[in-house]
Amino acid sequence: MKNPAFLNMLRAPKIMFAKGTVIRDGYPFNLNLDNYSPEDYEKIIPSLQEYEQRLLKVPGNSEGMHWIHLPDTVLFYSQRVFNLPYDTFISRVNICHIGEFYRDSISFATEIVERDDLDRPTRQAVRIVALPQPNYAALMGKGNLDVYKLEKIDYSENEQRLWMLTVKSPNGSAVCDDGFTSFKRTEDGKGTIVSFLACQNFPVPPLMALSRIDKWTWFKNTVTEQAYRDFCNTMMQNIQDRYDGRDFRVGRSGSRLQAVLPR
Repeated sequence: MKNPAFLNMLRAPKIMFAKGTVIRDGYPFNLNLDNYSPEDYEKIIPSLQEYEQRLLKVPGNSEGMHWIHLPDTVLFYSQRVFNLPYDTFISRVNICHIGEFYRDSISFATEIVERDDLDRPTRQAVRIVALPQPNYAALMGKGNLDVYKLEKIDYSENEQRLWMLTVKSPNGSAVCDDGFTSFKRTEDGKGTIVSFLACQNFPVPPLMALSRIDKWTWFKNTVTEQAYRDFCNTMMQNIQDRYDGRDFRVGRSGSRLQAVLPR
């Protein structure tokens, strides 16, 4: 049996230097949703609200990004104001497809569980697959991020908020990848605020664990924060591109369906 870490290292140069040639496939949705109750889609909300309050008490950087580093978990929050009218924004950018906008997302599959009276999804489950983050982590044996999430979506006149709870990672790439995304009307009514919160615990890449450089706290925090900057800035640009109607997807279409989305 081939070593997964070794195979990840072999594909690292393509991910780092020829990302446009990476095959973008539609990974199948194979999660049995009968195993989850309506309460499962909402149980993460109180914790995420608490994390939001904690993060906002921490000074942000010049880009408005906040971090809290825990022993095995990173809490992250960022907010960006788009000078785009809210009603037009939510008509062009579907918050239910937020996983599409993640940096280097190569597959996004959705199963809608419940809709409201306006036919908007209020409970759904998704499978998101993305290239290793940061990309150079593939050189250390890190594979794709592959997670299933339960999502609860709340709607009001001035805000849409999508809550995410990770329930499975087929390749073990995530212990925890929870969070929320919010689209909110600015107080003056002229723009849209996009907020993103993440509570993430990703296993250390095999070679990094072997070398034990992940024990150097200053090094680990520095590279982690840079990875979050790259991820968040790319996600926000992808959202802008979707609003403008530009294609932002990474890689090229493969033999399978590239995205499994509800119609």
